[in-house]
Amino acid sequence: MSELSSNLPPLCAARPEWVERALAQPGRSHFIDANGARLHFLSWGFEDTHKPTLLFVHGFRGHAHWWDFIAPWFAEEYRVVAMDLSGMGDSAHRAQYDANSLGRDIAAIAEHISDSPVIAVGHSYGGSRLLRACGERPELFQRLVIVDSYVVFEGESLPSEPIKVRGDHEYPDLASGAARFRLIPAQPDALPCLVEHVASHSLRRHGEGWRWKFDIGLPPGGARESDGGQMLARVTRPVDYLYGEHSVVVDRQRAERIVQALPHARGPIAIPAGHHHLMFDQPLTLISTLRALLATQP
Repeated sequence: MSELSSNLPPLCAARPEWVERALAQPGRSHFIDANGARLHFLSWGFEDTHKPTLLFVHGFRGHAHWWDFIAPWFAEEYRVVAMDLSGMGDSAHRAQYDANSLGRDIAAIAEHISDSPVIAVGHSYGGSRLLRACGERPELFQRLVIVDSYVVFEGESLPSEPIKVRGDHEYPDLASGAARFRLIPAQPDALPCLVEHVASHSLRRHGEGWRWKFDIGLPPGGARESDGGQMLARVTRPVDYLYGEHSVVVDRQRAERIVQALPHARGPIAIPAGHHHLMFDQPLTLISTLRALLATQP
């Protein structure tokens, strides 16, 4: 984030020590051609092939760097990977997106990074795509942790996005673009230094300016299936389900319905005082909860 760091406001000039330690271990960048697209992922300890592999999947219009201050805390026990779904981050854009394509991105990465089934953590839209991938390719996964992910059940429609996102505005420099970064949905208590770190990785050069990395052709709310109950019934691997106590995306009733529809699930586990984007307002609780869950047999 060197191009942004000189313009950081005083609030973010001094990051908490745990954030400094995490960001001092940046992920290594990789690209592969798979599932009809060029896919990007970050890794921590990728060469430690004797360790189990832990895969992180971001949410809608996000990218692998959303996990930069979470993933390093698992590198002692795991080979850690955080991927970019196609149309987001540094992965290639597609001509069109459907409910299958992004789940197959996850399966393609899982198959590439490990000869053994991976443990995978998916947030929001990435969690629902992870469930889709596991239902289609169960042999690639050992277990899942799903974080505040919405599933559309039969007879339902996807809730509309709270604001219209265009994404085609061009900014003169990285700093001015990153200053316009907003979490969708908005939430209180997000640590500014974490938001600004992610914002600094959310744009790329476009001609003489900077634009958001995500594909403006992505379907609003993401391409999803309308038979979520059937999708969940096909997920035979163990699943732990987490959600934010104050999430505006997943409430207790929705979380319970998702868990009940899964053949082998624990939860739902509410993160106290957490909102939808738990890595921004409850990062240490999220890390501790994930560690505790992964240390136990599902």
